[in-house]
Amino acid sequence: MKILQKIDFVIFPLIFIVSFILLISSLLYAQPDEIEFCLEKNRGAVMFPHDLHMESYDCLDCHHDFQNGENVLDESDLEEDGDNVKCKSCHNAEAKTKVREAFHGQCMNCHNSYKMTAVKTGPSLCGECHILKK
Repeated sequence: MKILQKIDFVIFPLIFIVSFILLISSLLYAQPDEIEFCLEKNRGAVMFPHDLHMESYDCLDCHHDFQNGENVLDESDLEEDGDNVKCKSCHNAEAKTKVREAFHGQCMNCHNSYKMTAVKTGPSLCGECHILKK
């Protein structure tokens, strides 16, 4: 019986600690499963499956701050609704690459790069991303 008490004394705190760490880490990286982008009034909104992309790619594959050809963005600076997450915070009216071109370049270039491989790729035609509501 004393062995069981010793095991309980070790196991239960360990379970608590692991559960706490998992909870905290999930909150740090909490993002919506899908993000709606609606940049143009004459096109439908684009529903971006953020969770699907997070399964296969690192955050810095998409989020970036290029200086001298190098992505210097610190992944720990990516907070939900923070400026480092929103493309339009840098790709604005004054930027060399506007937000529309940034989205098209980032998304379509990545999707098209997988066309000639066995890897399943995402959409690359206008109507496949911009879904008009009926």
